[in-house]
Amino acid sequence: MQNIKTQIQALRPELPINLIQLPDGHNMNDMWLNYGIGGIVELLQNPIKEKTILTLEIHNDHKISYKGKTGVFFVVGSLPMDLGNLRVSLQVVSNATQKKHRIKIDLFDYVNVQNQCRELSEKEGFDINHLEADLTTLTDLLEEYRESLFNAEMNPVTDQYSEKELTPQAHEKAVQFLSKPHLFDSIDKLLGQSGIIGEEDNRMLLFTLASSYKMPYLLHGLVQGSSGEGKSHIINAIADCMPQEDVMNLTRITSKSLYHYREKELINKLIIIQDFDGLDEEAQFAFREMQSAKFLTSSTVVKDMLGNTRGKMKKVEAHFSSLTATTKAEVYYDNMSRSVVLGVDESLEQTLRIIKAQNQKNAGISNTESEQQAKQLLRNCMRVLKSYEVVNPFADKLMLPLEAKMLRRLNSQFQNFVSQVTTLNQYQRKTDSKQRLIATENDVRKAVDIFFSSIIIKVDELDKSTRQFFESLKGFVRSQTSGTTHRFTTREIRQELNISKTSAFKYIQTLQELEYIQAVEGSPNKGFKYVISYWDNMEKLKAKIKENLNSQLDQLKIT
Repeated sequence: MQNIKTQIQALRPELPINLIQLPDGHNMNDMWLNYGIGGIVELLQNPIKEKTILTLEIHNDHKISYKGKTGVFFVVGSLPMDLGNLRVSLQVVSNATQKKHRIKIDLFDYVNVQNQCRELSEKEGFDINHLEADLTTLTDLLEEYRESLFNAEMNPVTDQYSEKELTPQAHEKAVQFLSKPHLFDSIDKLLGQSGIIGEEDNRMLLFTLASSYKMPYLLHGLVQGSSGEGKSHIINAIADCMPQEDVMNLTRITSKSLYHYREKELINKLIIIQDFDGLDEEAQFAFREMQSAKFLTSSTVVKDMLGNTRGKMKKVEAHFSSLTATTKAEVYYDNMSRSVVLGVDESLEQTLRIIKAQNQKNAGISNTESEQQAKQLLRNCMRVLKSYEVVNPFADKLMLPLEAKMLRRLNSQFQNFVSQVTTLNQYQRKTDSKQRLIATENDVRKAVDIFFSSIIIKVDELDKSTRQFFESLKGFVRSQTSGTTHRFTTREIRQELNISKTSAFKYIQTLQELEYIQAVEGSPNKGFKYVISYWDNMEKLKAKIKENLNSQLDQLKIT
C-alpha cells in the first residue's frame, strides 16, 4: 500500500493522499453493502488508527523494561517463580523529569500498588491515574512472561521446531517423498547429501534404528570403534536428521539423574550418548532398565503435609530409542545384548573420503544449503510418520544363523527392525481390519540387506575394530616371504599398519586371549614375536550366511 501511495504522489504531487485502514475482514465493497455512504464517510473522517502493541523488552535474565505513559519501568533482579506473588524491584524513570525512582513492590498486592502510586504522585509529581494504569499493564505483561518461563521449565521440549518447520507445504512435500517407490534408496541419497561421508551400510542402519523412537517397536544402536575414527560424528549426523524437539543429546549422565526426570519427560525421545565409557555402573544399570522395562522405579523418603517422614515410590516412564558410542563394546556385555551393535569403517579408503570432504568444506566447495535441505526434509518425514502396529506374515519363515551370539535378543531386534522398515513405508503399505500395517516381502528383504552387517558382528567372535585389524594383519603376514609362518613383533605391525602403540597393544592382547595369535619367542623385557595360530575365513562365513538368508528369502510365501 505504501508503494502505491508513493507512485500516485509521483504522478500527482499536488494532491494530498492518505492511507485508510479498513476494519479487519472487510473490503470497500463490504463497507458499501453493509454501511452505505454514511459508513464510508465516517471511516474517512475517523480512520482506524494502528493498534499500539504493548510489550516488554528483555535485556537479560535480570533486567526487563516497559515503556509506559508516565515513564520507563525497569524490573531488576530475578522474577519470583512462585505464582502466588509478583514482588519485584522497580526502577521508574519519569518521562517528564528523567529522574530515576527505586521501589520494591508486590504487583499482586492492590493496597501496596495504591500506596506506591499515591506516594510517587505526591512527592514526585506523577499522574496517579496514568501511573496506576502503567503498573496494571506492566503486571499483566510480567505475569504472561513469567507463565511462559514456567511452562518452558515444566515442559522443556515444545513443538517450537515442528510449528516453524512443518508448514502445510513442507507436510505435503514430506508425504510425497514417503509415498514414492524405492524409498530407502532416496533416504540413503539424502543421508549422503546431509554430510555423512561413506558408511553406506551404517548410515541406513542407524537411521532406521533412530527413527523408531516414537513407534511401538523401539530399537537401540551401539557404535563401536577406535578413538578418533568417527563414532560420535556419525551418531550426531543421524541425530541432526531427526526432529530436534525430540532429540536428547547427552555428553554425561550422572548415576542418579535418570531417576529424577518427570513422569512423561522421556516419552518418544531419541537419546544420544556421546561416550558410553563415561557412564558409571549405576547410570549404566538405570539406562539398561529403561531400555528393557521402559520405566524406572525408586523408593524415596518424603515429608507429608503434616511434616511426617514416609516412604514414597517414584516412577519414571521411558519410551525412547538410543544411539551410543563406545571404544570397548565387549566390556558392556549386558548393554550389547540390548542394542544393535555396529562398527565404524576404519579403512584407509574411508579416511581419504573424509579428508577430501573436510578439505572441500574448508575450501568453500561443499554445498551447505543442500545439506540443510536434506536434513530438513528428513526431519519433516519423521514428523508426518504415524505410530502403527505391524503384522509380519513372514516372521516365522526366516531363521537367523545359529552361530550368532545372544540369538534370542538378536531375533527380537531383527523382527522389530522389519516392523520399522514397514513403518517407514507406511504411505505405501496396506492395513488390516485392526488398522495394523502389513509387512511385505520387500520389507523383509530390505531389512535383511540393511541388518546384515549387525548379524555378522553378532556371529563374529571379534568386535568390528579388532576384526579389521586382524584382516589387515593376515594380509601383511601373507605378503611376507615366509608366508603364514612369518613371525612378527608389535613394533613391526605398528609401523606397517600405521596405528598407535596403545591400539596395537590392545589388539594384540585381545587376539592372544582369544587364541588367534600366540607368542613363540622373546621375553617381557626384550619383547615378543608372534605367529597367527588361527586362520579363520570370515569372508567365507559371511558368504555362507548371506547365501542361506537369500535362500530363505526366495522361498517366502504366505501360507
